[in-house]
Amino acid sequence: MDPRLSAGGVAGISRGFFSRGSSTLDLEGDEAKETVCERRAGAGIKTRMDGQRAKGSLRQWTGWVGILCWATWTGAYADPIVGTAVSSPTWEILVTDFGYADFALDRRPGFVGREYLSGEWAAAVGYESEAGPVGPIWLQPQWFYPDWISNSDFGVEQGVAPVSRGSPTNAWGFPVFQSTVTNGQVRITLGYEMMDSGEGIAAGIVPRSRDWPGRFMWTDRYVFRQTCVVSNRTSSVLRNVRWFQFVHGLESMSGVYDDREYGGSFGEYRYDLTLHGRSVARDTRTDTAVLLHDVLTLHAARAPAAWEVGYYGRVHVDSHIMGKPSVGVHWSVETNALNGLDFFAPPEGRYVSGALAWDLGDLAPGRAATHVVLLTVATWRVTSLPGAVQVHAVAQDPPGWLRIAVEPRLTGWSRLGLLHSAGLQPGGGWRWRPLWWAACEPDPGRPGCYCFQIPMEATGPAGFFRVEVWQPP
Repeated sequence: MDPRLSAGGVAGISRGFFSRGSSTLDLEGDEAKETVCERRAGAGIKTRMDGQRAKGSLRQWTGWVGILCWATWTGAYADPIVGTAVSSPTWEILVTDFGYADFALDRRPGFVGREYLSGEWAAAVGYESEAGPVGPIWLQPQWFYPDWISNSDFGVEQGVAPVSRGSPTNAWGFPVFQSTVTNGQVRITLGYEMMDSGEGIAAGIVPRSRDWPGRFMWTDRYVFRQTCVVSNRTSSVLRNVRWFQFVHGLESMSGVYDDREYGGSFGEYRYDLTLHGRSVARDTRTDTAVLLHDVLTLHAARAPAAWEVGYYGRVHVDSHIMGKPSVGVHWSVETNALNGLDFFAPPEGRYVSGALAWDLGDLAPGRAATHVVLLTVATWRVTSLPGAVQVHAVAQDPPGWLRIAVEPRLTGWSRLGLLHSAGLQPGGGWRWRPLWWAACEPDPGRPGCYCFQIPMEATGPAGFFRVEVWQPP
């Protein structure tokens, strides 16, 4: 058991039915249907078979790298994706000169090269010049998978490189990189480095707008920090400078914005935009397919002026390979219209993204403003074993809240959590959906037991629940 556990996750095999005014609990053992995404059980391989693009499982890099993904079948051609690996012992992110990343990669034994992000990490900026409003405009001109050209007018002044000769390191012994991009009015210097938080950072998982008890999950101990310095290179004041950070994961199934204080390492970075998702990967140590639950979190220490979680394209509508997605948070960034939505879990189950925006104020000629964001990851192996969890009690406590007391029967688990099904679907079996914001706490009345407290307004007056166990991968 994780001794820091105070907010739960999901895997196991107890499930129950609860209806308002009832304490009925059904403890059948049954396997939930898991969605096998387009990422096959082979270290995160993505392919395109129509001759436009192939993008393969990537291995481990250090320092400067150039990555070229190519197809091994007839008729496909390559898209060159250049990035510099900013690495830690457990994961790494490959950044372009514009602070954009299409890859965040696993480096843990058994999963080297598996993709966490497989989506987008991108920044944009907007401001008002003497001639009128500018942007928001993306820094990165060319986006990948899906491939599209943005509204960027930035060019590279200095590509990603160590901050000075000798590859200096930070306080945690990791190298520090930076790049600089410019347009006619601003110069933006971006710094990139990994840090060691010791035990991870608390990532909030409860929507900001809800008055529910706060819950969080611990991230991986290694943290990516990106420092952004925006300078005015004109002879007049640039007003209302606003910075945007966008994040998307291909397998992300839900998104939440939470600004509660949870403490812990880097606790001042309390403004969290967290994406959850599940995918199947191959553990090369055992040559077996495993179901993994991945979490990506954008953290900031400065309160954002605006936020949104939502689509990055629609399943069966947008290809997610070629062309700008037709709907999504990226459009809200470009129109400076983030809508304040703080929870999103689409019925299609995929293509979730989110963005935060911060006001940096006015910049006089030659002046600069600095903003810092963090990116963290977390992964658990989802297992389903009969008898993994025993349910001791289920009741309304207090009224309007469902309280489930459980006792894990496995060793080595890290988190607990819930799946929910509104009922049995005729001919379709159970249709389980994770309660992404659910988390458990130790039960003060039962040593070794844990409790979920679920607002029934979020699940309806009746439903089936399944307790799961998450284990380290």
